[in-house]
Amino acid sequence: MAWLLLAAGCLMLALAYVLGISDNPPGIVLLLAGLFAVALGAIFSFVRGGRRSPTHQLLYWAPRALCIVFALFLSLFALDVFQEGRGVLETALALFLHLIPTFLLLILLALSWRREWIAGIIFPLLGVLYVVWAWNKPFGVLSTLLLMAGPPILTGALFLLNWYYRRKLREQF
Repeated sequence: MAWLLLAAGCLMLALAYVLGISDNPPGIVLLLAGLFAVALGAIFSFVRGGRRSPTHQLLYWAPRALCIVFALFLSLFALDVFQEGRGVLETALALFLHLIPTFLLLILLALSWRREWIAGIIFPLLGVLYVVWAWNKPFGVLSTLLLMAGPPILTGALFLLNWYYRRKLREQF
């Protein structure tokens, strides 16, 4: 299963590269899906599942991998600070400021690694708050709203499922 996920993820990443990801929602979706498949494939390759079934292992690791992939995706938006022609200290400060949402997501992931209900509540709330905030903005088109709010809502739903089945998932570890 791990090699299949890795192969599918690499194929999606190659297609995303061919399509392009600059202002291209299908390319961005392929990038996110490819990164998610590669992350899950890497996790399944290196992590022992104990007595967990592949379904339980997928349920345990999918929200965590999706959160990491979404944090990487948000980090891509910080790369524009290198095109502004600033000095080293100003660029470092701008990069740090652009990466604050990524740091917050990773802190939230660390807090909810064993307390899945925290992420199950906060991630969907973040997705809904983004939709409310961006609704009447010029960039508030449906594709942008789905790309920016969809992964947190899906991550929260997966964490809630993880929390609901936590006894089955943890007794087989």
